[in-house]
Amino acid sequence: GGRIVFARRFVRWPGQASVEVNLVVIEALRAAKTPGDGSALLDDHPVAAISSRLDAEEEIEPQRLKRNEGKGFRGTATRGIGFVLEAAEAEALLARDPRNADCLFPYLNGDDLNTHPAQQPGRWVICFHDWDLARAQQYPDLLRIVEERVKPEREKLRPEVSGYARLKDNWWHWAETGREIRRAIAPLRRVLVRAEVSQMHMVAFVPKGWVYSHMLVVFAFDDDYHFALLQSGVHEAWVWRQASSLESRNRYTPTDCFATFPFPPAEDAAPDLARALALPAFAHAAQIGAAYHERRREIMQARRIGLTKTYNLLHDPACRDADIADLRRLHAALDAAILACYGWDDLDPGHDFHPNARGQMRFGMAPDVQRVVVQRLLDLNLAVATGRV
Repeated sequence: GGRIVFARRFVRWPGQASVEVNLVVIEALRAAKTPGDGSALLDDHPVAAISSRLDAEEEIEPQRLKRNEGKGFRGTATRGIGFVLEAAEAEALLARDPRNADCLFPYLNGDDLNTHPAQQPGRWVICFHDWDLARAQQYPDLLRIVEERVKPEREKLRPEVSGYARLKDNWWHWAETGREIRRAIAPLRRVLVRAEVSQMHMVAFVPKGWVYSHMLVVFAFDDDYHFALLQSGVHEAWVWRQASSLESRNRYTPTDCFATFPFPPAEDAAPDLARALALPAFAHAAQIGAAYHERRREIMQARRIGLTKTYNLLHDPACRDADIADLRRLHAALDAAILACYGWDDLDPGHDFHPNARGQMRFGMAPDVQRVVVQRLLDLNLAVATGRV
């Protein structure tokens, strides 16, 4: 029954708390009152209307697409920090009894992914899969740790809360089995992951066989084309529209950011992925994706920095180092290749340093081009959802 007539986004809270707020004015519309002239102020700029997302775009909600099912997942939640071990303790347990490798796995979280030069996990995790207690007891060193560090916390859970009784009774089990992720990635040689919460959009290949924290998003792809697609500015523009935010970072939720993301129509129309990757545009995108991922890996290894610091340099206009300039060139080439996969060669990406909605400088496609891309993705989403494509 109202409309937003004023919004100022990302305002720093004037007190000591390190948070941002959005200032919003909603005008109530009464049946007896004629609405205003439709004008509104967004970040002190006049716009025709302000959406519930606090932008000037159309109020359209994309649909989740059946074609994306089983490809994007939130990592696995253990519900118990006691399952997680420091590397030294895990290595000692493996040395004491090599059989412990059946239930001890490297544990990758968002911080490891974004800060380690090789995206290596810093800790390990105990996992008894879906075994009964009798089978878990065959690994007494590991079960003792879980009994001492997890069970007491599980005992505090209130049984009247849905799901808590199961966690209390099965205290050696994680909150989630991770069965769907394991099934999806079983045929792959590696997987794509992204930190759930991150200020910048960064995806990377990591080995299969690790445990991926619930603060990671896992994509069941191991080919260079899908790396290019999901790392591209096309997907990033979609993510910033669909994701929720946490301070200056976005929260990538698979249901909103991936399940709704329309893939290039030619990929969906192909009988299988191999046929799609054989198409010239897709083969070129895969080639660029492989070169991008490898050059980025070389830069991180040479500088001994992780993804976050690498992208800080990429987005810093003052950094003119040859290796970073090379990565920017590949960044632009990757975006152009993905636009070609969609058949959107008519767009000039306008790669340069542009301010984002928070006023931060970012190297990438021009903001007006990003808006066009998002609108086309919205149109494509609805066309796929309704069977028109």
